[in-house]
Amino acid sequence: MRLRRQHERIIFRAISTNVAISRTQLAELTGLSGQSVGRVARTLLGSGLVEETEIARSKGPGASPIGLRVRPSGAFSLGFGLERDYLSGVALDLGGNIRWQMSRHLAEGETAENTLRLLEQDIRSLLRAPEWSARRDRLCGVGVAAPGPLDVTTGTIVGPPNFPSWEHVDVAKELGRAFDLPVLIDNAATAAAIGIAWRLPHGHRPYLYCYWGIGIGGGLVIGDDVYRGTTGNAIEIGHIVVNPGGRTCECGNVGCLETEASVRALLRDAAPYGRFRTLTEMMTAARTTPEVAALVTSAAEKMAAALVSVLNVVDVDEVVLGGEHLDEVEEVFVPIIRDHIEHRAFRRRIAPTAVSVSDIGEIANAMGAAAMVFHTLLPDGLPVRDRPEAPFG
Repeated sequence: MRLRRQHERIIFRAISTNVAISRTQLAELTGLSGQSVGRVARTLLGSGLVEETEIARSKGPGASPIGLRVRPSGAFSLGFGLERDYLSGVALDLGGNIRWQMSRHLAEGETAENTLRLLEQDIRSLLRAPEWSARRDRLCGVGVAAPGPLDVTTGTIVGPPNFPSWEHVDVAKELGRAFDLPVLIDNAATAAAIGIAWRLPHGHRPYLYCYWGIGIGGGLVIGDDVYRGTTGNAIEIGHIVVNPGGRTCECGNVGCLETEASVRALLRDAAPYGRFRTLTEMMTAARTTPEVAALVTSAAEKMAAALVSVLNVVDVDEVVLGGEHLDEVEEVFVPIIRDHIEHRAFRRRIAPTAVSVSDIGEIANAMGAAAMVFHTLLPDGLPVRDRPEAPFG
């Protein structure tokens, strides 16, 4: 039984990372026998997770070979990105298409109890809609991306810095009890990195993702896998020390990147030059106030220094920047980060490192949380399709 499940996961993964692939190609790619591939293909077809399709022939006569591809409506997942000031959510189908999307701003310091109540309301409202109630048996789980530290084995948020009232909150237990669904939790920036990888072709080059906003975090993607570390709290870029004589961070260190160069840090340091309620207001002032502009440049330089340090450790081909607030500082941050990496990264004499900005934007964490559900739970846990599919919408 265990070996059969392992074969199903290997073959499903191979199908899901290709546009379409034949049974012969699957056998060559996975090293499994043609008999094993055929048996697993029948199981996946019966579950409704994959479907058959013609593969175009390059040249020559004869019928087009029959391949397998994921069936977008074969499964759905919900993903939510929980930030200190923002909650985003998506429903993805198995083809990576967004079938539902929501976002709401949270008051800074919003309690865990109220945030979870809002999250439950959003899920209940969605599942009551006719098009979703008809697909309840194809919904395979809920993913939540949140700031760390996390206990990913239990689904518990363990008191993240600058995130009051979230001390040992068992999100997986609370939501799982409310909806009788598997609930998975992951680090917010790690989930965002998964969300970006979900949109990339199979075999994309390794990359480091960096989230910038109220908090700062990172994710490392190698091949089609994300590196989480042994506790699920790897690549905490925001807690690299960039100013040993700086402010004390809530994590316990002094001069962490997050307390020196985040949105919160910029607004705090700009306070002597005006009453700025938002980053937008502060960036407007930076155009005419040299002291504010200098603060933004300094934050960018600290970000760049931290990213060079991480790059010197992980040695990847690309750095991807993202986050809800990044677009407001992109014109300043990106050139400085590119310049530092081009001239200071240890690998620079051997290979260049690309620096790009994610086009997913504010829903990257939510998309990653939803993709994580597919990656972790499928192909197990879905029933054999036993009735016609209802139209969407």
